Amino acid sequence: MQLVNVGVRGFRSLADVPALAVASPTLLSGHNDAGKSALLDAIRFLLNDLQLTERDRTYCSAAPDSGDASLRNADGTVQRVETTVVTGTFELSVEEMAALGIASPVSLRRISRNGDAAMYERLGDVPADERLCGYATEKMAELNARVAELGLDGGTGRKDDLLAALDAAAAATSDRKQEWEQAPLALIKILPSVLSFTLSGSDDAEGAIKTALAARYKLLLAEESRVNALAVLEKELHDALVDEAAELTEHIHRHLPDLGAVNVIPELSFSNSLKTTRVSIDARGGGEDIRLSEAGDGRGRQVALAVWEHTQNLLSHGGDVVLLYDEPDTHLDYGNQRRLMDVLRKQCALPNVRMVVATHSMNLIDGIDIADVVHVRHHEHRTALKVLADDTDTGQHLGAIAASLGLRNTVLLHERLFVGVEGASEQAALPVLFKVATGRHLESAGIALWNCGNHEGALNFAEFLVKHDRQVAFIVDADATKLPKKPFSEDKLQRRGIDPATREFLGDPFELEDLFSDQQWADVANTSWPRNDGTAWEPAIFNALRAESKFSKALFEMLRVGSDNGPSSKDELVVTLALRLGSPTDVPRQLRDVFARLLQRAG
Repeated sequence: MQLVNVGVRGFRSLADVPALAVASPTLLSGHNDAGKSALLDAIRFLLNDLQLTERDRTYCSAAPDSGDASLRNADGTVQRVETTVVTGTFELSVEEMAALGIASPVSLRRISRNGDAAMYERLGDVPADERLCGYATEKMAELNARVAELGLDGGTGRKDDLLAALDAAAAATSDRKQEWEQAPLALIKILPSVLSFTLSGSDDAEGAIKTALAARYKLLLAEESRVNALAVLEKELHDALVDEAAELTEHIHRHLPDLGAVNVIPELSFSNSLKTTRVSIDARGGGEDIRLSEAGDGRGRQVALAVWEHTQNLLSHGGDVVLLYDEPDTHLDYGNQRRLMDVLRKQCALPNVRMVVATHSMNLIDGIDIADVVHVRHHEHRTALKVLADDTDTGQHLGAIAASLGLRNTVLLHERLFVGVEGASEQAALPVLFKVATGRHLESAGIALWNCGNHEGALNFAEFLVKHDRQVAFIVDADATKLPKKPFSEDKLQRRGIDPATREFLGDPFELEDLFSDQQWADVANTSWPRNDGTAWEPAIFNALRAESKFSKALFEMLRVGSDNGPSSKDELVVTLALRLGSPTDVPRQLRDVFARLLQRAG
């Protein structure tokens, strides 16, 4: 039974989080306190690995200091929501479907109303007649009333006969609807296991060891030889408890004869958890027994990472499992981060494993498909999720598109402004020119450059970014509007939802190379590409080239032919010039103005 997605409502900061896909792996990225750990705990709650407390219920008011009296208790504290519910979609195996008699996928939720004990409910095909629903836990009086009202044959009147009559009537009716109903125990028993790991200190290393051993303990209990032996022992104890319960009910009835029927039905199961694990080490090899929690955080992190590696062996022999990692990369050096990535990759390769990782690690985020990265953020004091992918061609292939443009996942998720440039020359030179003009790197300003190259593909990508609330701008040559297909025309941009005001045109009159003076070109040419005939490059030589239809092409050809050290590409031409500029005023005014507007857009 594998968890496919999970939705959360009313759990801590997760007021209403729609279905989150659980993949192999799903990465949760975002700033501190945005709700990543809450999402992991919500999954634990769904899989019966965490019990709900009062503090887990979301506040009714988005702002705790709200003045709305209707949202406050009598003592002035802010009320909490009535219902906390975590819903999961699960895929069943062929064997599980046959054993349970239900189809896959199945929707299962764990719900707590008004802080009461949580219960499991399944979204099922149920009778439209309310009298044929929700009777499994009712008492004899209510069951008799339902059977009589429906005109059913209650047999001997025993509870089993009454339930059988209602079950048969519920199965026979054709008037049905989709509704949440109490989940059968057999379905709950096959929920995937959950292993939750953190790495913030030595105590967590001990916790990791206990978690790993507890998982093994469950597997040992599940082996057929032990299952049979435990079943015999459980039955003996159960029968003894039934006798004790009968004596107890008789005692109650003697003292409270007006109470009516009293039913005490004992249920027991041997614990499938490991109570405690004590971990100690002999750090110096001299017989000095030291608790791991006393050995320091560094040693604890090393031990925990080793435990996670060993968990691979446990997972390969078990049933379906969901692995939860909460910032596992914390305080790991680069080498151990790579080791961690290898551990997670091997675990995710197992067919029975689903994984959710909360992380700030750029290595982890950049190492998977962008569609499996969920950006977690706060919106109006509550957690909101954003996945930078969709069903469009661009969304489905976003990772490949971004990689071809030199954009990493972390850039797509976190940069504030994406600037499309027309060609390779601009992509190579503009970062250098920006640093000279502003004293800052583009990355520090939250600006990412990408080469438009294929104009149509570039516009598709820009349209996708705008639809996903990313800011976009373009830096193009002034003659771009004269291109045959006019890719950056106002009409084309507007049809894609892109504001034409995002265009920044460069050129005096046509392109980037035109902006630099004849003297600047002469200076860089004499230094980097001296003439073969030994004479100097004079500014007038470059000025004469401006009469050509394409100054940059004529410039490149002249320097390539006129110097044995001439530039090998137009990219080298502009970058070499940019690297020789010493002060902001050396950068042409037009470029400085463009950079100032980009900084303003990036906020």
